[in-house]
Amino acid sequence: MEGWILNMDEMNNTPEVIPGKGQATASMVLGIIAVVLWWFGYSALVSVVLGIIGLILASKSKKAGFNGGTRKAGFVLSLIGLIGGAIMFVACVACVGAFSSVIGAGAFSDALNEAMAGLE
Repeated sequence: MEGWILNMDEMNNTPEVIPGKGQATASMVLGIIAVVLWWFGYSALVSVVLGIIGLILASKSKKAGFNGGTRKAGFVLSLIGLIGGAIMFVACVACVGAFSSVIGAGAFSDALNEAMAGLE
């Protein structure tokens, strides 16, 4: 059987382990979740945490030697999730603070009373 040289590793059907690929995939998944969570108010804080963890996993994947598109996508999505989540969280806190100061000052109830008097 000339020309039929088989490598025993090819016969085992075991998947080849690529160092850092699992971390890159986890980074991408966390980045996607982080980007989705900005839109739900205070869950933007969770988006910030997931973005940080995703960035850490992407850097560990790069140190392990994996430099594929999955790692780059995970890094970018985690960074976007971190920045966007931080901006949305600050915006939510500012809106709640502004609304509570209007309510506390009585301006909201005065404006509501004027609007109701105008309808009569």
